[in-house]
Amino acid sequence: MLSATGALASVILWLTTAAEEVKTLTAANFDQHLQDTKFVLAEFYAPWCGHCKKLAPEYEKAAAALKNDGVSLAKVDATEEKDLAKRFEVKGFPTLIWFENQKRGEYTGGRTTQTIVDWVRSMTGPAVIETSSPDPPADKPYLVLKDSTLHAVYEQVAKDNRRKATFYYQKTNGPTVLVLTHSGEETIKYTGSMENASLSNFLFDNAMPLFGELNGDTFDRYLEAGKGLVWALFPMKADSNMADIQKANRPMMLEVAKKLRGKYFVTYTDTEKFKDAVDSMLGVSQFPAIAVQKKSGDKKKYVYTGEMTADKIHGFISDVDAGKVAPSFKSQPEPTGTEDVKVVVANTLKKEVFQKDRDVLLEVYAPWCGHCKKLEPEYTKLAKKIRKEELGPTGAQCLIQVLQLMQWGVQS
Repeated sequence: MLSATGALASVILWLTTAAEEVKTLTAANFDQHLQDTKFVLAEFYAPWCGHCKKLAPEYEKAAAALKNDGVSLAKVDATEEKDLAKRFEVKGFPTLIWFENQKRGEYTGGRTTQTIVDWVRSMTGPAVIETSSPDPPADKPYLVLKDSTLHAVYEQVAKDNRRKATFYYQKTNGPTVLVLTHSGEETIKYTGSMENASLSNFLFDNAMPLFGELNGDTFDRYLEAGKGLVWALFPMKADSNMADIQKANRPMMLEVAKKLRGKYFVTYTDTEKFKDAVDSMLGVSQFPAIAVQKKSGDKKKYVYTGEMTADKIHGFISDVDAGKVAPSFKSQPEPTGTEDVKVVVANTLKKEVFQKDRDVLLEVYAPWCGHCKKLEPEYTKLAKKIRKEELGPTGAQCLIQVLQLMQWGVQS
C-alpha cells in the first residue's frame, strides 16, 4: 500500500514531468526553437491570470499527448518577456499562436486537452487526402480534385485553409474536375484557372452553406467570412424542432440564397433558444422576419416582416442594396403629448433632432442616474422659459430628452 508521503511524491513527480512537456521560451531561445521545430504552439501567459491557470493542466496534458507527433507546445511568460509579447501583439491572456516553419498562423481551437490535440493534429496531417472514396465531414465544406496530377497550387490552398474545408484528391486520367460541396446541398463546380488567388476566392465565396444554421458554434465563422448576412427568423416554440423548421423553409430560402451567392450568406436561427440574443442584436422579437446586415456584425440592420415568399424577400434585399430601405432600430413607442421637454426615441430621433431649421439641446440620460434626477427640474424650467419666449419646438430651438438612448443603440 502506498503511504501518504509516497502518494504525494508521485503526484509531485507527475506534475514535474508533465510540466517539462511544455517548453519554456524566452527572448534568448524563442527564434532558435522555431527554427528547430516545424510545428510550435506558443502560449503567452501571465502568472496572475486565472484563465491561464485553468488552461495550464490541459495544456500540459496536450503537450504530453502530442510529443510523438513532432509538435512542440511552448509557453512564454509575457510579464517577463515583454519584448516578445509586444513583437507578437499580445493584448490579452492567454494568447495562443500557431507556428509552422516559423510562419505565424492563427490558433482557433479550444482550451481543453482534447480540443487542443484535435486542432493541432488537423493542422499537422496531410493538407490533401488522396482517396478514391472521400469521407466528407458534416460541419464544413469539402473539395474534391479529380486529375492525373495533384497540383501544387491546390495543395498550397489546402494548407492555407485547413480549418475552413477538407481537401481530397482522386487520381484519374479523365478531364480535370474540381468541385466543392456542403453537406445536404448541391455540388458547386469550379470553373476558374488553377491559380491561388482564383481558387482561394472560390473557397471564400462558398465558405459557408447556401442556407446554414447560425448559432454559437458558427457565429464567428460567419463574422470571419466578412460578407453580408441574411437572418431568416421563423417562429418557434419550446417544443419546436429546428430541423423541421429549416426543412419547411429551405426551398424558399435556397431560391433567395442562389441569387445572393457571393454577396450574402443566408442563415436560419433557433428563435426560441436565441430569442434574447436576436432581440438584443437585431431588435426583432416578432416572427417570421428577415433581418439583413450588409456586412456580418454591422450595427445597421434592415428588417422585413411582409409576405414570406422568395420574390418578396429578394426584392426587399435588392431595395436594401439600392439604398431604398432605412435601417431599423430597436425603439420604444413614439411618445404622445406636448410636454415642455420632448421625449424622443430611436424611431423619432432623426426627424426631431437632426433638422436644419432648428437648434436642439439634447440630454442623454438614464432613469436611475442621480445626477440626471437632480438636473430634471432645472432642465424643465429652462424648457418652460424657452417655450414662453416662443423659441420652442415650433421655433428655432427646443429641448429634447432621449429615454435610455444608449440602451437602444441608436445611430444618427
